[in-house]
Amino acid sequence: MSEIFNYIDYIGTFVFAITGASIAGKSKFDFFGMLFLAFLTAAGGGTVRDLIIGQPVFWTNNSIYLYLIFISTLSTFFLVKFYDKNKTLLLILDTLGVGTFVIIGTHKTLIHGFNNETALIMGTTSAVLGGILRSAFSKEFSILASKELYATIAAISSLIFIMLIKVNIALNSCAFIVIAVTFVVRYISIKLKIQLPLFKG
Repeated sequence: MSEIFNYIDYIGTFVFAITGASIAGKSKFDFFGMLFLAFLTAAGGGTVRDLIIGQPVFWTNNSIYLYLIFISTLSTFFLVKFYDKNKTLLLILDTLGVGTFVIIGTHKTLIHGFNNETALIMGTTSAVLGGILRSAFSKEFSILASKELYATIAAISSLIFIMLIKVNIALNSCAFIVIAVTFVVRYISIKLKIQLPLFKG
C-alpha cells in the first residue's frame, strides 16, 4: 500500500482504539480491560480480514499498530469522563474509524487479486467487526441491534470506493472522497433518523 494509505490505517487504528477504550472505561473496566477492548475494536476487523484473504495479520509484522493502541488507551484512561460528556466527539471518531477502515479493507482485498464483491465484504468487515466486538464485550447496546445504518454505511462507502477506482480516480482522491461520504451519509442518517426495520421474531 502507498504511504498515505499507511497513515490512513494508523489514524483508523488510533481513533477506533479510543472508542473501544472509552466505552470500556465507561463500563468500569480496569486499564488492562480497556487495553483489551481497545485492541479488539481497532484490530478485530482487520485481523479477520487478513486471515480470510490469506495475508499476514497486519499487526504481527508492524508493531506501530500495537503502540498506537497502547498510547490511545493510556490517554483515554485519563479522559474517560471527558469522552463520556462529549458523545458527539466519540461519534466523529467512530465515523472516521469506519471511513478509514473501509478504505484499507477494500483496497487491500483488491490489490491481492480478489473480486469486487469480496472486496466489498472485506471492506465492510474491516470497518464494523471491531465495533461489534466492542459492543459484545461491554455494556454498550449492540450497534447491529440498533436501527442506525452502521454496517449499511460501511457497505455503501466500500461500494463507492470500488466504483471510483473503476473510473480511474486517483487512489488518494478516492480515499478522501470515501471518508467524506462516510461522514455525510452517517450525519444525514442520524439527523433525518433514517432507519432500517428490525426483525421482531
